[in-house]
Parts: sequence; structure tokens; C-alpha cells
Amino acid sequence: MSEEEIIVRLEEDHLRRLTHVRKPLLAVAELVWNALDADASRVDVVLQRNALGGIEAIVVEDNGHGVRYDDVPAAFGSLGGSWKVPGQRSHEKGRLLHGQAGKGRFRAFALGPDVTWSTRYRQDGQVYQFAIKGSLSKLLRFTRTTPEPVELQATGTTVTISSIQENFPSLCSQGTVLELASDFALYLKQYGDVEFAYDGHAVTPSDLVLEERSYQLAPILAEDGRELRVDLGVIEWRTAVERALYLCDENGFAVAEVPVGIKAPGFAFTAYLKCALLRELERDGALVLEELHPALRDLLHVSRAKLKEHFRERAARASTELVREWKDQHVYPYEGDPVSTVERVERQVFDVLALNVHEYLPDFAASDVRSKRLSFSLLRRALEESPEAVQRIVQDVLQLPKDKQDELAGLLEQTTLSAIIAASKEVADRLDFLRVLEILLFDPEVKGRVRERTQLHKLLESRTWVFGEEFALSVSDQSLTEVLRKHIAMMDRAELCPEPVTREDGSVGIVDLMLSRSVPQPDRRKREHLIIELKAPSVRIDADVLKQIKSYARAVMLDERFHHSSTRWVFWAVSNSMTAGATEDVRERGKPPGLLWASDHEPWCEIWVKTWNEILDQCKARLSFFQENLAYSPDDEVALERLRELHAKYLPDETGTARESLETEDTNGP
Repeated sequence: MSEEEIIVRLEEDHLRRLTHVRKPLLAVAELVWNALDADASRVDVVLQRNALGGIEAIVVEDNGHGVRYDDVPAAFGSLGGSWKVPGQRSHEKGRLLHGQAGKGRFRAFALGPDVTWSTRYRQDGQVYQFAIKGSLSKLLRFTRTTPEPVELQATGTTVTISSIQENFPSLCSQGTVLELASDFALYLKQYGDVEFAYDGHAVTPSDLVLEERSYQLAPILAEDGRELRVDLGVIEWRTAVERALYLCDENGFAVAEVPVGIKAPGFAFTAYLKCALLRELERDGALVLEELHPALRDLLHVSRAKLKEHFRERAARASTELVREWKDQHVYPYEGDPVSTVERVERQVFDVLALNVHEYLPDFAASDVRSKRLSFSLLRRALEESPEAVQRIVQDVLQLPKDKQDELAGLLEQTTLSAIIAASKEVADRLDFLRVLEILLFDPEVKGRVRERTQLHKLLESRTWVFGEEFALSVSDQSLTEVLRKHIAMMDRAELCPEPVTREDGSVGIVDLMLSRSVPQPDRRKREHLIIELKAPSVRIDADVLKQIKSYARAVMLDERFHHSSTRWVFWAVSNSMTAGATEDVRERGKPPGLLWASDHEPWCEIWVKTWNEILDQCKARLSFFQENLAYSPDDEVALERLRELHAKYLPDETGTARESLETEDTNGP
């Protein structure tokens, strides 16, 4: 049998770069792709071992149409210009071609120095056989034998890589079959008649696929203005696999592999980004320039964002299934549905933490029901009372890996759970207090026994938010002189000697509450003081009450020490109701309802008469948004019980909570 030499027209240093691959399996995969492009319906990769178990030869055998003798000079004599243009279809079966511009045959030398292609092809009804040989030491030269007719009717090619010096342990690992399954998954699913075996093990992705999803992402514009479709496929595997994001052309053929770039604990998966641009970039050698190519960078960014979204959903589903199991075992520490937004958020965070306990705590899954119930109860309590303490649990008790600790710490920070819990408790407390206040003020059996100074006053001085979030308590149950002292201290007017302040009749007025706020504007000394005169719910606002509140206002107006162009004085008289005469005074035409009097010169002063209905309605309106979103509805008994715990001595006997005798009511007097 004679031989003919074929000379490759290319620089040898370029060819040698093709013989180096990141991992040996990539070279094997290239030979398999060549077989599939030749319309093979069966591909077998065989590792031939020596007596010591080392690999001495790698054989890739297929039943494709083989290599025609006349096509050898074009196929082996040049690099590039291959007939296998991606997107075209194979000659016989019309399959989409993978095509690598002839690179696959040179990458075979990454496995061993001597490679032989023994091929059979059909021509004019006759099957012919010949061989092509190449050597790493002579990359620019291949030899081929003369074709000879054979009786066998089966066509195909057998590639034998021999004289192997390395052992290639990665080719023998248990995960190799699964890695090949992930690499060829899309092709093997598209062409179900193809059989592929590696070292005696069938490569069947469908048997190993746990779940598969595909997403159509937003299209991108190529430099020439074309709008290119972008698809992302995700395959989750039943066993561990080396994660990867495969960059594929529009037909799903992988042209490169990059790190997946996301964290998805507990999931074994590979992802497939499909876009025609990726094949073009691969041909131009630009796939390695992720940071320098804007379109590629954007593609990877949106793909990884979608992967994060996908696995958040999958984690939630896995959590739901496991939580259902815990509920069936009666170890889950929550009952029923969440009653508020904060409880819903708390449960979501608890579920994530509990899943990590299940995954990382030794023998947790196999522990008895009692131990699980205790562990979850402690975790819930820590989460409710001090979310920050959870970090110590995952570090000291669970002893999670460092990356896991950081991940869960980030979760607690991102959910701002401690802030949510604190805010929800504050809103719940306020709603409870408002309900208690309504009972004290309006319940026929209670309101008649509510005292102003020893009860109502004491309850409100620590809850000035009832009158407005912007105010803070400055003076409580003090004289007008103390009001002056507080005022001049705020105004930085220490030179003003605080001599006693008296009303027009010479008496000393006792102010129930003085609230103050800074008015937002460039001058930080701009102030507003709110003086509140409280009346017991059984006391109606009448002429005497109006006279009393006016006397306070006049004392301020007539004492020049109160005068300051940056201060506004507002006086309120507050009770459940007004007499007819008082109602007429604050319902005059041309004045806002409730306004009794207002100055038209400095110091700015207003006098208002307010009912508790008005004040509580305004307060509820401020809390309505939180009430709706927290889905919190205060219960009378729950509200009262909370107040019993904190302020029992200020509640009247009818609530069943008074623990000490109440003092005789001490009114301020007109």
C-alpha cells in the first residue's frame, strides 16, 4: 500500500497553540463533534489501558459517512475554510453542523503524539477504506494510504491516539460522563437517535436531567445593526457536575465555556447562553476579551442576573417542599398563614436559615422530632428577638463554611430584618395604644372615671406622637416659668433672666404638655411650640376652658421674653366634646374649623380647640399605610394586656388593672 504526503500550508507555531487545551476532555469532545458532523448515529470513546491501569491509547469510533479520499487535501491540508460552516447542515441527515474550521484534528495531539484516522466511505456503491496519520513532531505533514475496497458496507471513522505519555486522571473520573452529558446535552436532546458512549458508559443527558428551563432574554444589537435573539437554557442535574456557562451559537453548539459567576448552593447545573454573536466572536478570537467587548460583557451580565433569579425561585420551591415535610412532622415553629408582612419576611429568612441547618448541621436530617423542634424553636426566638445573634449561631453552632457565613450575613443585611421587626413592633404598639386610648376616652363605662393628670396626662407624655411625629416633649405638667426657661434655652438666649411668668390675674399657670419642633429652614433656631391643655373625657370644653387657654396665650403675648421672630406659639385645648357656646366660637365663618384666635403680628400665636376624634383620626391616617401593609388589626384585649404590662398604674379600675389607689384629681383651674 503506497503512501502520499500532504503538506499543511500554515506556520507550525500556530498549529502548536491548537494542541494545548485547558483540559483533556475538550480535545475528546472535539473528536466527538467531528463524528456527529459526519452524521454518525453512534459514537464510542474507548480508553485502552495497560497492565498497570494507565491509558495507553484513546479511541474514538463512529458510524458516520467517513472521509472521502478526494476531500483529504482540503480537510487536512489547511486550517480554516472548512466546508463545515456553522449553521449549514450535514450532507445526508441534514443535521446542524458544529464545525470548528478544522481545529479538532489538531487538538487531538493534546492527548498524544501519534494520531491515526482510519476511515471508510462509500463511493459509487462501493465502500473504500484508507488511513491518515499525523505526528506531533511533524504537525505540518500528514500521510494517507491508498484507498482499497472492502466488503464491509458500514462506513465510519476510527481515530486512535497512541504513544500517550500522560495518565490523564481527569479522563477517568466519575464525573467525566456527566460533564460530557452537559456539554452535548442540547445536541443529544435535539437528535434523539444519536447514541454516545464513553469508556463503556452511555452518555444520556435525559436520564441525568432533574429539571430543565429555558428563557428568552432581551435581544441585542450587533455592530452592523442586526437584532440578535438571545436565549438562556438551564439544566439541573441529579448528581454533582462541574458548573459552567456554555457560550453557544444560535443552534446551541458550544463554542466556549466560562465560569458560571453566581452562587446557587445546593444545585448542580450547567447553563447555555445561545446567540449568533457568540459564534462570530469565537471566529474573531474575541471570546477571551469579556471585559473589552461591551456586547459580550452585557450578554454575560444579563445571563447571570437571570440565573440568579432562576435559582432564587428554585431555592424557594425547595424550601417550600422541605417546610411542608417539617410541618407534617410538627417541628416547624410557625402555625397557620403569616398575619403580617413582617411575619412573612421573618418566615422567609427563617426558611433559608433552616435549610442551611438541614444541609450543614451534622446528622440534623436524621435527628429525632424532639431535637428538630427544639433547634427550630431556638432559631426562631433568636430571629425574632435579635437577628444579629443569628450570625453567631451560624458561626459557632452550625460552623458553616466561611462563604456560607458571609452569604447568610448578607441575607440578614439585605432584608434589614431587625429594622423591619423593630418598625413593625413600634407600629403594632402604637395601634394597640390608640385602641386603649379610644376605650379610655369613649367607652361609657370607663371614660367617666378617667382622671386627667394622674392617668390621661401620664399616658400621653411618653407618647407625644399622638399629636404629631414632628414634635418632641419639652415640658410636662410645669409652670409657664418653666416653659419660658425651656424656650430661651432653645433660642440660646441665656441673657434673659427667667423671672416668674404670671397670667393677667397674677396666678401661675400650669401647662399640661409643651411639645417643640425645629421648623425645617436655614435658621436652625426656627421653632414651633405646641402647648396642650388636656381635659378628662368627661369634661366638656366650655367658656371657662377657653378662658384658661386664652390666659396662657396672653401670658406669652404680653411677656416680651417670649417674643422672637423665629418662634411660633400654638395652643390646643383638647377634650371629647364642646358646649354649644364653645362650638360657636370655633366655627365662625371665615376661620378654619377649630381655630379660636390667631395673631396677625409677632409673636406668632394661634389658639385651637381640638376633639379627641379629630386627633385620633389624624393619627390613624398617619399609621394607615403601615396598618394595611403589616395586616395588623389591634384586638381590644391584646391592646389592653400590652398596656397592663407597661402602665398598669395609670389605667382606671374598670380595666381590671389598677394596682394602687388613684390620687384625687388636681385640676389646673381657670
